[in-house]
Amino acid sequence: MARVAASSGYSACDHPKNFQWEYETLTVSEILREWREPGAKHYLVRAADDRRFRLTLDETSGAWFALEALSE
Repeated sequence: MARVAASSGYSACDHPKNFQWEYETLTVSEILREWREPGAKHYLVRAADDRRFRLTLDETSGAWFALEALSE
């Protein structure tokens, strides 16, 4: 599970702004792609240090998950 700070728009969590990865807090510099699947919202983001991550919000539990996106 990951800690994600997101801004609100029309839904409760529209755009991730920063997130916890291992022991550091990373700032989202760009949302490269976003998509929905049943029960989840996904974001492919670029962090300020240029690494890419996939952030997923489980809409049922409200839990966020982060995965480093090495080849997307």
